[in-house]
Amino acid sequence: MTRWTELLETIGIHQVSAREIRAEAFFLGNRHKGRIVEGARLELQAPDLDPHRAVLLRAVIRSAPLSDGTEP
Repeated sequence: MTRWTELLETIGIHQVSAREIRAEAFFLGNRHKGRIVEGARLELQAPDLDPHRAVLLRAVIRSAPLSDGTEP
């Protein structure tokens, strides 16, 4: 862990790697039948959500490609 990462963790800012985002998107897709963003939003509403997991779910939402509103 670098000093920068240690500092961010100390003040409560969690960095999320692209690998973590891809893995979480994969698991969300499996759990929510391919609806990754909707699944992440649902899971963000959990009352006992870990703060690091909340950061990860928000990162998944931000990194998801924009949809044109049509279903496949």
